[in-house]
Amino acid sequence: MHSQKQPFLSKLQGLSHSRSPHRTFSDWLEIAAITLHQLPYQSGELAKDAAFERLEQRYMEAIEPYSKNDLTVLSEMLSLTLIAHHTGYGDFLGEMAGEAELLNKQGGQFFTPYHLCRAMAKMTLGNIAAQVKEKGVITLAEPAVGAGALVIASAEEVASQGIDPCAHLQFDCTDISRDAFNMAYIQLSAMGLQAVVRHGNTLSDEYWEHRPTPQLRLFHQWHETQQRTQRLVQAVRSLFEEAAPSEDCEIAPVPEPSVTLFDMDEFAVEPLRKRRDHPQSDIVLDRQMTLFGS
Repeated sequence: MHSQKQPFLSKLQGLSHSRSPHRTFSDWLEIAAITLHQLPYQSGELAKDAAFERLEQRYMEAIEPYSKNDLTVLSEMLSLTLIAHHTGYGDFLGEMAGEAELLNKQGGQFFTPYHLCRAMAKMTLGNIAAQVKEKGVITLAEPAVGAGALVIASAEEVASQGIDPCAHLQFDCTDISRDAFNMAYIQLSAMGLQAVVRHGNTLSDEYWEHRPTPQLRLFHQWHETQQRTQRLVQAVRSLFEEAAPSEDCEIAPVPEPSVTLFDMDEFAVEPLRKRRDHPQSDIVLDRQMTLFGS
């Protein structure tokens, strides 16, 4: 992961001849996050909806100041980010932004070092195997996600216990910073994690954008298909049971798939201004923050 940092920063510096590195980095975050959101639409896995059209327009506005060659470099920066997340767990963008002084220090922005996030995740999650066995999908909330370090550390902790975090975890993440919102979205999407990332203020319950990762959208499609299959299997079994009842042969009911935390329909329409009511998350990831100070 560290081997991609210097090439990334070199490309960023090369694009910053007429604007500040922070401005270029913010633009890249916006463009890269939208690119990842649009991928399943562009591949035909999802039908293009109002959310796609809205972000497609924003994408065109974001790339307008950049030349064709600049856009090639921006795409190479996204490739480096994806490679970094395929080589191991870590806060690639958060650490790099901190080291290159791309964070908003005047606004008090800082990200918790990844090794501390790893310790926090271990203490918060404990043995998660029993919860996965009971519920199938565990939901976790992160009300101040930053670039996603604590979420990534939680995924690593679950993986270390022999459980696939991409299949059994769903995250609800929020940050007030637009750059942090985009960084978290890019990194969680790059890692194949199921999440809704929200740009908003957790304390005031004010939100400007809610964006599901492609993996969550596709998981929801799979979940709906599974539900239809389950109902069909149950109907067929019921027909056989009526046709040939037997006291010695009891047909076991087909279990319902795990209920997910999110309703995908809400993300396909106009932007929400509030979080809609939904079942509470199983785990809140900021509970251990006081151990390390604010």
